[in-house]
Amino acid sequence: MQIPTPQDKLSEMDARLARVEGIAEQMNTRLTGLETRVDNGFSNIDTRLTYMDTRLTNMDTRNNSNFRWLIGLLVVVLLANVGTAVSIIMTFA
Repeated sequence: MQIPTPQDKLSEMDARLARVEGIAEQMNTRLTGLETRVDNGFSNIDTRLTYMDTRLTNMDTRNNSNFRWLIGLLVVVLLANVGTAVSIIMTFA
């Protein structure tokens, strides 16, 4: 059996350190990929939320516009009914 020399131990430590560095590099690559995917996911979510906000704003605007038309129509109908009632009363008077 051969007794390892300090040079052998240093070579073995260098080999182990190189393996650890390789593993760290792989982990860094994977984490960078995950970070990119997460950032893209958040970007997609932000885009979708902006789109939904725009659609809701448009719907709110249309509803407000339709509500104004409905109030205007009710006022016209009420005025027409009052006018009809006044003309009926004047006819019988």
